[in-house]
Amino acid sequence: MLDRKVLVIHLVCFLFACLISLNAQQRLDVPGMGLARATVAFARGTDALTVNPANILTSDTSTTIRFTVMPVGVMVGSSVFSIKDINYYFGGDGTIDSGGHWNPRYLAPAERDKFVQMVDKGIIASQTETMPIGIVINFPNFGAVGFSIINSLQMQLRFPENFSKVFDGYGGKEPLDLSGGLYNVLHFSSYGLTYAQSIRAANVYQDFLNSVNIGLTVKYIRGYSMQGIDASNTAKITPFLPEGWDSTYDWAVDLRYKAQQAGNLQQQLRVGNFTGFGGTTAGTGIGMDMGFWGALTKPDSMGRQASFAFSLLDIGSITWDKGTETYNADVRDTIKGLAQLTDERIDRLKGVARTASFSTLLPMRFRVGFALPLGSPFLDIPITVMADYTQGLVTAGINTTIPRLGVGFQFGEKGILGRIGFQAGGIEGMGVSAGIGSNWEIINFDISAGSVRALLGYASAHLFDYSVGLKFRLPVNKLSFF
Repeated sequence: MLDRKVLVIHLVCFLFACLISLNAQQRLDVPGMGLARATVAFARGTDALTVNPANILTSDTSTTIRFTVMPVGVMVGSSVFSIKDINYYFGGDGTIDSGGHWNPRYLAPAERDKFVQMVDKGIIASQTETMPIGIVINFPNFGAVGFSIINSLQMQLRFPENFSKVFDGYGGKEPLDLSGGLYNVLHFSSYGLTYAQSIRAANVYQDFLNSVNIGLTVKYIRGYSMQGIDASNTAKITPFLPEGWDSTYDWAVDLRYKAQQAGNLQQQLRVGNFTGFGGTTAGTGIGMDMGFWGALTKPDSMGRQASFAFSLLDIGSITWDKGTETYNADVRDTIKGLAQLTDERIDRLKGVARTASFSTLLPMRFRVGFALPLGSPFLDIPITVMADYTQGLVTAGINTTIPRLGVGFQFGEKGILGRIGFQAGGIEGMGVSAGIGSNWEIINFDISAGSVRALLGYASAHLFDYSVGLKFRLPVNKLSFF
Protein backbone atom coordinates (compact mmCIF):
# COMPACT_ATOMS: atom_id res chain seq x y z
CA MET A 1 0.00 0.00 0.00
CA LEU A 2 1.34 3.39 -0.92
CA ASP A 3 2.42 5.72 1.85
CA ARG A 4 -0.27 8.31 2.70
CA LYS A 5 2.07 11.23 1.96
CA VAL A 6 2.87 9.83 -1.49
CA LEU A 7 -0.87 9.47 -2.18
CA VAL A 8 -1.48 13.12 -1.29
CA ILE A 9 1.40 14.40 -3.40
CA HIS A 10 0.17 12.35 -6.37
CA LEU A 11 -3.35 13.69 -5.87
CA VAL A 12 -2.26 17.33 -5.80
CA CYS A 13 0.02 16.89 -8.80
CA PHE A 14 -2.88 15.27 -10.65
CA LEU A 15 -5.19 18.22 -9.91
CA PHE A 16 -2.66 20.76 -11.14
CA ALA A 17 -1.75 18.58 -14.12
CA CYS A 18 -5.43 18.49 -15.05
CA LEU A 19 -5.28 22.23 -15.51
CA ILE A 20 -2.05 22.26 -17.49
CA SER A 21 -2.77 19.29 -19.75
CA LEU A 22 -5.97 20.82 -21.00
CA ASN A 23 -3.90 23.55 -22.58
CA ALA A 24 -0.67 22.18 -23.07
CA GLN A 25 5.99 44.49 -24.29
CA GLN A 26 6.66 44.68 -27.93
CA ARG A 27 10.26 43.85 -28.85
CA LEU A 28 10.35 45.22 -32.39
CA ASP A 29 11.19 48.78 -31.36
CA VAL A 30 14.87 47.78 -31.29
CA PRO A 31 16.23 51.14 -30.08
CA GLY A 32 13.51 51.13 -27.43
CA MET A 33 14.77 47.89 -25.90
CA GLY A 34 18.12 49.55 -25.17
CA LEU A 35 16.25 52.53 -23.70
CA ALA A 36 14.19 50.47 -21.21
CA ARG A 37 11.24 50.76 -23.65
CA ALA A 38 10.76 54.39 -22.63
CA THR A 39 10.11 55.52 -26.21
CA VAL A 40 6.40 56.32 -26.48
CA ALA A 41 7.39 59.98 -27.05
CA PHE A 42 10.77 59.28 -28.69
CA ALA A 43 10.36 56.54 -31.32
CA ARG A 44 10.10 57.69 -34.94
CA GLY A 45 9.41 56.16 -38.35
CA THR A 46 9.25 52.37 -38.48
CA ASP A 47 10.35 52.14 -34.83
CA ALA A 48 7.03 53.76 -33.87
CA LEU A 49 4.85 51.21 -35.68
CA THR A 50 4.63 49.06 -32.54
CA VAL A 51 4.90 51.89 -29.97
CA ASN A 52 2.88 54.94 -30.97
CA PRO A 53 1.20 55.34 -34.39
CA ALA A 54 1.32 59.14 -34.07
CA ASN A 55 5.11 58.99 -34.22
CA ILE A 56 5.51 57.43 -37.64
CA LEU A 57 5.65 61.08 -38.77
CA THR A 58 9.21 62.34 -39.12
CA SER A 59 10.81 65.74 -39.72
CA ASP A 60 11.55 64.99 -43.39
CA THR A 61 10.70 67.99 -45.60
CA SER A 62 10.28 65.89 -48.76
CA THR A 63 8.52 62.63 -49.51
CA THR A 64 10.56 59.87 -47.87
CA ILE A 65 10.24 56.10 -47.70
CA ARG A 66 11.46 54.34 -44.59
CA PHE A 67 11.45 50.56 -44.23
CA THR A 68 12.95 47.94 -42.01
CA VAL A 69 14.37 44.51 -42.83
CA MET A 70 13.06 41.74 -40.57
CA PRO A 71 13.80 43.03 -37.07
CA VAL A 72 13.68 40.22 -34.50
CA GLY A 73 13.14 40.33 -30.75
CA VAL A 74 13.48 37.36 -28.37
CA MET A 75 12.91 37.23 -24.61
CA VAL A 76 13.00 34.43 -22.06
CA GLY A 77 12.88 35.35 -18.41
CA SER A 78 11.47 34.84 -14.94
CA SER A 79 10.67 36.89 -11.89
CA VAL A 80 12.29 34.31 -9.57
CA PHE A 81 14.42 31.94 -11.66
CA SER A 82 17.78 32.96 -13.08
CA ILE A 83 18.70 31.95 -16.63
CA LYS A 84 20.89 29.24 -15.10
CA ASP A 85 17.93 27.97 -13.05
CA ILE A 86 15.60 27.90 -16.07
CA ASN A 87 18.13 25.94 -18.10
CA TYR A 88 18.79 23.52 -15.25
CA TYR A 89 15.27 22.83 -14.01
CA PHE A 90 13.34 23.04 -17.28
CA GLY A 91 15.95 22.23 -19.92
CA GLY A 92 16.06 18.48 -19.32
CA ASP A 93 18.99 16.39 -18.16
CA GLY A 94 21.01 16.85 -21.35
CA THR A 95 20.09 13.48 -22.90
CA ILE A 96 17.70 12.67 -25.74
CA ASP A 97 15.35 9.69 -25.98
CA SER A 98 14.84 7.46 -29.02
CA GLY A 99 12.13 9.79 -30.30
CA GLY A 100 14.46 12.78 -30.34
CA HIS A 101 12.93 14.48 -27.28
CA TRP A 102 14.82 15.89 -24.31
CA ASN A 103 14.63 13.66 -21.25
CA PRO A 104 13.32 15.42 -18.11
CA ARG A 105 15.55 16.09 -15.15
CA TYR A 106 14.76 14.23 -11.92
CA LEU A 107 15.64 16.28 -8.86
CA ALA A 108 17.57 14.99 -5.88
CA PRO A 109 16.14 15.98 -2.46
CA ALA A 110 18.56 18.91 -2.09
CA GLU A 111 17.75 20.15 -5.60
CA ARG A 112 14.04 19.80 -4.90
CA ASP A 113 14.32 21.84 -1.70
CA LYS A 114 16.07 24.65 -3.57
CA PHE A 115 13.41 24.61 -6.27
CA VAL A 116 10.64 24.68 -3.65
CA GLN A 117 11.93 27.96 -2.26
CA MET A 118 11.41 29.65 -5.64
CA VAL A 119 8.15 28.52 -7.14
CA ASP A 120 5.31 30.21 -5.21
CA LYS A 121 3.88 33.01 -7.38
CA GLY A 122 6.97 32.85 -9.59
CA ILE A 123 6.53 33.86 -13.25
CA ILE A 124 8.18 32.41 -16.34
CA ALA A 125 7.64 34.23 -19.62
CA SER A 126 8.90 34.14 -23.19
CA GLN A 127 8.25 36.12 -26.35
CA THR A 128 9.44 35.97 -29.95
CA GLU A 129 8.49 38.68 -32.45
CA THR A 130 9.36 39.40 -36.06
CA MET A 131 8.37 42.12 -38.53
CA PRO A 132 8.75 40.79 -42.10
CA ILE A 133 7.40 44.06 -43.50
CA GLY A 134 7.55 47.50 -41.92
CA ILE A 135 7.29 50.55 -44.16
CA VAL A 136 6.45 54.22 -43.60
CA ILE A 137 5.99 56.88 -46.29
CA ASN A 138 6.03 60.51 -45.21
CA PHE A 139 4.21 63.01 -47.44
CA PRO A 140 4.79 66.71 -46.69
CA ASN A 141 1.56 68.55 -45.89
CA PHE A 142 -0.40 65.28 -45.96
CA GLY A 143 0.89 63.08 -43.16
CA ALA A 144 2.42 59.63 -43.07
CA VAL A 145 1.16 56.19 -44.07
CA GLY A 146 2.59 52.95 -42.74
CA PHE A 147 2.09 49.23 -43.29
CA SER A 148 3.39 46.40 -41.14
CA ILE A 149 3.21 42.65 -40.70
CA ILE A 150 4.02 41.56 -37.17
CA ASN A 151 4.29 38.00 -35.88
CA SER A 152 4.20 37.32 -32.16
CA LEU A 153 4.47 34.20 -29.99
CA GLN A 154 3.97 34.89 -26.27
CA MET A 155 3.90 32.61 -23.23
CA GLN A 156 3.40 33.35 -19.53
CA LEU A 157 3.28 30.82 -16.67
CA ARG A 158 2.67 31.85 -13.06
CA PHE A 159 2.90 29.19 -10.39
CA PRO A 160 -0.05 29.18 -7.96
CA GLU A 161 0.28 30.20 -4.35
CA ASN A 162 1.24 27.29 -2.03
CA PHE A 163 2.47 25.19 -4.95
CA SER A 164 5.74 24.69 -3.05
CA LYS A 165 3.88 22.56 -0.50
CA VAL A 166 3.37 19.91 -3.17
CA PHE A 167 7.14 19.41 -3.36
CA ASP A 168 7.82 20.07 0.29
CA GLY A 169 6.24 16.91 1.63
CA TYR A 170 2.60 17.91 2.04
CA GLY A 171 1.05 15.12 4.12
CA GLY A 172 -2.64 15.83 3.72
CA LYS A 173 -3.24 16.82 7.35
CA GLU A 174 -3.85 20.49 6.57
CA PRO A 175 -5.98 22.21 3.96
CA LEU A 176 -4.20 23.05 0.71
CA ASP A 177 -5.34 25.88 -1.55
CA LEU A 178 -3.67 26.25 -4.94
CA SER A 179 -4.83 29.60 -6.29
CA GLY A 180 -3.52 32.43 -8.41
CA GLY A 181 -1.91 30.17 -11.01
CA LEU A 182 -1.91 31.51 -14.56
CA TYR A 183 -1.03 30.07 -17.96
CA ASN A 184 -1.25 31.95 -21.26
CA VAL A 185 0.03 31.17 -24.74
CA LEU A 186 -0.83 33.37 -27.72
CA HIS A 187 0.49 33.05 -31.28
CA PHE A 188 -0.76 35.44 -33.95
CA SER A 189 0.10 37.70 -36.87
CA SER A 190 -1.19 41.22 -37.42
CA TYR A 191 -1.43 43.14 -40.68
CA GLY A 192 -1.61 46.83 -39.86
CA LEU A 193 -2.33 49.98 -41.83
CA THR A 194 -1.29 53.19 -40.06
CA TYR A 195 -2.03 56.85 -40.73
CA ALA A 196 -0.66 59.84 -38.80
CA GLN A 197 -1.28 63.55 -39.25
CA SER A 198 0.32 66.65 -37.76
CA ILE A 199 -1.84 69.48 -36.50
CA ARG A 200 -0.15 72.86 -36.15
CA ALA A 201 -1.36 74.95 -33.23
CA ALA A 202 -2.32 78.62 -33.48
CA ASN A 203 0.39 81.25 -32.98
CA VAL A 204 -0.55 81.85 -29.37
CA TYR A 205 0.51 78.30 -28.52
CA GLN A 206 3.81 78.19 -30.41
CA ASP A 207 5.87 78.03 -27.23
CA PHE A 208 3.79 75.16 -25.82
CA LEU A 209 2.28 72.26 -27.77
CA ASN A 210 3.96 73.79 -30.80
CA SER A 211 2.58 70.89 -32.85
CA VAL A 212 0.47 67.83 -32.23
CA ASN A 213 0.51 64.47 -34.01
CA ILE A 214 -2.32 61.96 -33.89
CA GLY A 215 -2.18 58.47 -35.33
CA LEU A 216 -4.30 55.37 -35.79
CA THR A 217 -3.47 51.80 -36.79
CA VAL A 218 -6.13 49.33 -37.91
CA LYS A 219 -5.01 45.71 -37.86
CA TYR A 220 -6.33 42.46 -39.25
CA ILE A 221 -5.41 39.64 -36.87
CA ARG A 222 -4.70 36.01 -37.79
CA GLY A 223 -4.62 33.76 -34.75
CA TYR A 224 -2.68 30.50 -35.00
CA SER A 225 -3.08 29.14 -31.49
CA MET A 226 -3.98 30.07 -27.93
CA GLN A 227 -4.04 28.27 -24.61
CA GLY A 228 -5.22 29.82 -21.40
CA ILE A 229 -6.00 29.25 -17.74
CA ASP A 230 -6.76 32.48 -15.87
CA ALA A 231 -5.83 33.39 -12.32
CA SER A 232 -9.34 32.85 -10.93
CA ASN A 233 -8.89 29.06 -11.04
CA THR A 234 -8.46 27.18 -7.76
CA ALA A 235 -7.77 23.64 -6.58
CA LYS A 236 -8.44 22.93 -2.89
CA ILE A 237 -7.92 19.84 -0.74
CA THR A 238 -9.50 19.72 2.72
CA PRO A 239 -8.73 16.69 4.92
CA PHE A 240 -11.26 15.17 7.30
CA LEU A 241 -9.18 13.90 10.23
CA PRO A 242 -10.64 11.03 12.30
CA GLU A 243 -10.70 11.33 16.08
CA GLY A 244 -8.64 8.18 16.46
CA TRP A 245 -5.97 6.58 14.32
CA ASP A 246 -7.02 5.58 10.83
CA SER A 247 -4.88 4.30 8.02
CA THR A 248 -6.55 6.64 5.54
CA TYR A 249 -7.99 10.14 5.46
CA ASP A 250 -10.94 11.36 3.48
CA TRP A 251 -10.18 14.44 1.40
CA ALA A 252 -12.71 16.92 0.09
CA VAL A 253 -11.57 18.03 -3.34
CA ASP A 254 -12.82 21.39 -4.62
CA LEU A 255 -11.80 22.22 -8.17
CA ARG A 256 -12.88 25.26 -10.16
CA TYR A 257 -11.35 26.33 -13.43
CA LYS A 258 -11.97 27.50 -16.94
CA ALA A 259 -9.48 26.54 -19.64
CA GLN A 260 -9.50 27.39 -23.33
CA GLN A 261 -7.57 26.03 -26.25
CA ALA A 262 -7.55 26.91 -29.93
CA GLY A 263 -5.30 25.79 -32.75
CA ASN A 264 -2.32 23.46 -32.46
CA LEU A 265 0.70 25.17 -30.97
CA GLN A 266 3.16 22.39 -31.78
CA GLN A 267 2.22 22.34 -35.46
CA GLN A 268 2.55 26.13 -35.74
CA LEU A 269 6.08 26.39 -34.33
CA ARG A 270 7.82 26.55 -37.68
CA VAL A 271 10.17 29.26 -38.89
CA GLY A 272 7.97 29.89 -41.94
CA ASN A 273 5.06 30.81 -39.68
CA PHE A 274 6.97 33.86 -38.47
CA THR A 275 6.90 35.46 -41.92
CA GLY A 276 3.19 36.29 -41.74
CA PHE A 277 2.43 34.15 -44.79
CA GLY A 278 2.44 30.62 -43.34
CA GLY A 279 0.54 28.76 -40.67
CA THR A 280 -3.04 27.57 -40.31
CA THR A 281 -5.57 30.21 -39.32
CA ALA A 282 -7.48 29.19 -36.19
CA GLY A 283 -9.09 32.57 -35.54
CA THR A 284 -9.41 36.09 -36.89
CA GLY A 285 -10.05 39.52 -35.45
CA ILE A 286 -9.66 43.25 -35.75
CA GLY A 287 -7.38 45.39 -33.60
CA MET A 288 -6.45 49.05 -33.27
CA ASP A 289 -3.65 51.22 -31.92
CA MET A 290 -4.18 54.90 -31.12
CA GLY A 291 -1.54 57.48 -30.35
CA PHE A 292 -0.89 61.11 -29.51
CA TRP A 293 2.32 63.16 -29.51
CA GLY A 294 2.72 66.82 -28.58
CA ALA A 295 5.78 69.08 -28.85
CA LEU A 296 6.36 71.07 -25.67
CA THR A 297 9.13 73.27 -27.14
CA LYS A 298 10.32 74.48 -30.51
CA PRO A 299 13.02 72.38 -32.24
CA ASP A 300 16.60 73.04 -31.16
CA SER A 301 19.54 73.31 -33.57
CA MET A 302 19.51 69.53 -34.07
CA GLY A 303 15.74 69.34 -34.56
CA ARG A 304 15.04 67.86 -31.11
CA GLN A 305 12.03 68.91 -29.05
CA ALA A 306 10.76 68.27 -25.57
CA SER A 307 7.60 66.23 -26.05
CA PHE A 308 4.80 64.39 -24.32
CA ALA A 309 2.97 61.35 -25.74
CA PHE A 310 0.63 58.50 -24.96
CA SER A 311 -0.72 55.49 -26.81
CA LEU A 312 -3.32 52.77 -26.35
CA LEU A 313 -2.21 49.58 -28.07
CA ASP A 314 -3.82 46.31 -29.15
CA ILE A 315 -7.46 47.25 -28.66
CA GLY A 316 -9.54 44.38 -29.99
CA SER A 317 -10.01 40.64 -29.89
CA ILE A 318 -9.58 37.39 -31.77
CA THR A 319 -12.59 35.16 -32.46
CA TRP A 320 -11.45 31.56 -32.62
CA ASP A 321 -13.00 28.94 -34.91
CA LYS A 322 -15.92 26.72 -33.94
CA GLY A 323 -13.63 23.71 -33.57
CA THR A 324 -11.88 25.21 -30.54
CA GLU A 325 -12.40 23.93 -27.02
CA THR A 326 -13.45 25.34 -23.66
CA TYR A 327 -13.27 23.30 -20.45
CA ASN A 328 -15.24 24.25 -17.35
CA ALA A 329 -15.21 22.52 -13.99
CA ASP A 330 -16.89 23.32 -10.68
CA VAL A 331 -16.52 20.07 -8.77
CA ARG A 332 -16.69 19.08 -5.12
CA ASP A 333 -15.97 15.46 -4.35
CA THR A 334 -14.70 13.29 -1.50
CA ILE A 335 -12.08 10.62 -2.08
CA LYS A 336 -9.85 8.42 0.06
CA GLY A 337 -6.91 8.04 -2.29
CA LEU A 338 -5.79 7.38 -5.81
CA ALA A 339 -7.62 4.06 -5.73
CA GLN A 340 -10.88 5.98 -5.87
CA LEU A 341 -9.81 8.02 -8.90
CA THR A 342 -11.94 6.01 -11.30
CA ASP A 343 -12.48 7.09 -14.90
CA GLU A 344 -15.82 8.58 -13.86
CA ARG A 345 -14.24 10.70 -11.12
CA ILE A 346 -11.40 11.76 -13.39
CA ASP A 347 -13.94 12.89 -15.99
CA ARG A 348 -15.69 14.96 -13.32
CA LEU A 349 -12.43 16.61 -12.33
CA LYS A 350 -11.62 17.35 -15.95
CA GLY A 351 -14.89 19.21 -16.22
CA VAL A 352 -17.24 19.71 -19.12
CA ALA A 353 -15.69 20.12 -22.56
CA ARG A 354 -17.50 22.33 -25.03
CA THR A 355 -16.53 22.79 -28.66
CA ALA A 356 -17.62 26.20 -29.88
CA SER A 357 -16.29 29.52 -31.08
CA PHE A 358 -15.10 32.00 -28.45
CA SER A 359 -13.27 35.31 -28.35
CA THR A 360 -10.17 36.43 -26.45
CA LEU A 361 -8.90 39.95 -25.96
CA LEU A 362 -5.63 41.16 -27.42
CA PRO A 363 -2.88 42.15 -24.92
CA MET A 364 -4.12 45.74 -24.55
CA ARG A 365 -1.91 48.25 -22.71
CA PHE A 366 -1.62 52.00 -22.13
CA ARG A 367 1.66 53.91 -22.38
CA VAL A 368 2.43 57.50 -21.43
CA GLY A 369 5.75 59.32 -21.31
CA PHE A 370 7.96 62.20 -22.32
CA ALA A 371 11.27 62.93 -24.05
CA LEU A 372 13.58 65.81 -23.13
CA PRO A 373 16.76 66.92 -24.95
CA LEU A 374 19.53 67.90 -22.52
CA GLY A 375 21.96 69.59 -24.86
CA SER A 376 25.61 68.44 -24.86
CA PRO A 377 26.75 68.42 -21.23
CA PHE A 378 29.35 65.65 -21.66
CA LEU A 379 32.19 65.74 -24.25
CA ASP A 380 29.95 67.71 -26.62
CA ILE A 381 27.71 64.63 -27.00
CA PRO A 382 24.02 65.52 -27.20
CA ILE A 383 21.90 63.59 -24.71
CA THR A 384 18.18 62.91 -24.73
CA VAL A 385 16.41 61.58 -21.65
CA MET A 386 13.02 59.89 -21.80
CA ALA A 387 10.61 58.15 -19.43
CA ASP A 388 7.67 55.84 -20.02
CA TYR A 389 4.94 54.38 -17.81
CA THR A 390 3.18 51.25 -19.13
CA GLN A 391 -0.01 49.82 -17.66
CA GLY A 392 -1.29 46.50 -18.96
CA LEU A 393 -5.08 46.40 -19.12
CA VAL A 394 -5.53 42.73 -20.04
CA THR A 395 -3.73 39.57 -18.96
CA ALA A 396 -3.11 37.89 -22.30
CA GLY A 397 0.00 36.32 -23.75
CA ILE A 398 2.95 37.98 -22.05
CA ASN A 399 0.94 41.04 -21.11
CA THR A 400 0.51 41.63 -17.39
CA THR A 401 -1.36 44.18 -15.30
CA ILE A 402 1.77 44.84 -13.22
CA PRO A 403 2.75 48.49 -13.92
CA ARG A 404 6.09 49.13 -15.59
CA LEU A 405 8.35 52.19 -15.51
CA GLY A 406 11.33 52.84 -17.78
CA VAL A 407 13.87 55.67 -18.03
CA GLY A 408 16.28 55.86 -20.95
CA PHE A 409 19.23 57.96 -22.12
CA GLN A 410 20.43 58.26 -25.71
CA PHE A 411 23.94 59.60 -26.30
CA GLY A 412 24.41 61.20 -29.71
CA GLU A 413 22.09 62.43 -32.45
CA LYS A 414 24.00 61.64 -35.65
CA GLY A 415 26.37 58.83 -36.56
CA ILE A 416 26.89 56.12 -33.93
CA LEU A 417 24.47 56.28 -30.98
CA GLY A 418 24.75 54.82 -27.49
CA ARG A 419 21.76 53.90 -25.33
CA ILE A 420 21.14 52.85 -21.75
CA GLY A 421 17.93 52.33 -19.80
CA PHE A 422 16.70 51.54 -16.29
CA GLN A 423 13.42 49.69 -15.75
CA ALA A 424 11.25 48.46 -12.90
CA GLY A 425 8.02 46.49 -12.71
CA GLY A 426 6.25 44.40 -15.32
CA ILE A 427 7.44 40.85 -15.90
CA GLU A 428 11.05 42.01 -16.22
CA GLY A 429 11.33 43.54 -12.74
CA MET A 430 14.36 45.69 -11.93
CA GLY A 431 16.99 45.81 -14.63
CA VAL A 432 19.40 47.74 -16.83
CA SER A 433 19.26 47.64 -20.63
CA ALA A 434 21.69 48.93 -23.26
CA GLY A 435 22.11 49.20 -26.99
CA ILE A 436 23.91 50.83 -29.89
CA GLY A 437 22.64 52.08 -33.21
CA SER A 438 23.22 54.61 -35.94
CA ASN A 439 21.60 57.65 -37.52
CA TRP A 440 23.02 58.03 -41.00
CA GLU A 441 21.41 59.23 -44.20
CA ILE A 442 20.40 55.95 -45.88
CA ILE A 443 21.17 52.74 -43.92
CA ASN A 444 21.00 52.33 -40.15
CA PHE A 445 21.31 49.48 -37.67
CA ASP A 446 20.17 48.88 -34.09
CA ILE A 447 21.24 46.21 -31.60
CA SER A 448 19.86 46.10 -28.08
CA ALA A 449 19.98 43.95 -24.95
CA GLY A 450 17.14 44.10 -22.45
CA SER A 451 19.42 42.84 -19.65
CA VAL A 452 22.98 44.06 -19.24
CA ARG A 453 23.59 41.35 -16.63
CA ALA A 454 22.75 38.62 -19.16
CA LEU A 455 24.84 40.39 -21.81
CA LEU A 456 27.84 40.33 -19.50
CA GLY A 457 27.37 36.61 -18.90
CA TYR A 458 26.08 36.64 -15.33
CA ALA A 459 24.39 33.29 -14.67
CA SER A 460 22.28 35.00 -12.00
CA ALA A 461 20.57 37.19 -14.61
CA HIS A 462 16.80 36.67 -14.81
CA LEU A 463 16.24 37.88 -18.37
CA PHE A 464 17.52 36.81 -21.78
CA ASP A 465 16.26 39.67 -23.95
CA TYR A 466 17.75 40.76 -27.28
CA SER A 467 16.63 42.42 -30.49
CA VAL A 468 18.30 43.50 -33.73
CA GLY A 469 17.15 45.42 -36.77
CA LEU A 470 18.24 47.12 -40.00
CA LYS A 471 16.51 50.23 -41.38
CA PHE A 472 16.60 52.18 -44.64
CA ARG A 473 15.67 55.77 -45.45
CA LEU A 474 15.11 56.69 -49.11
CA PRO A 475 14.25 60.27 -50.14
CA VAL A 476 11.97 59.87 -53.14
CA ASN A 477 13.51 62.81 -55.01
CA LYS A 478 16.84 60.97 -55.07
CA LEU A 479 15.41 57.86 -56.71
CA SER A 480 16.10 57.77 -60.45
CA PHE A 481 12.65 56.52 -61.44
CA PHE A 482 10.88 59.50 -59.80
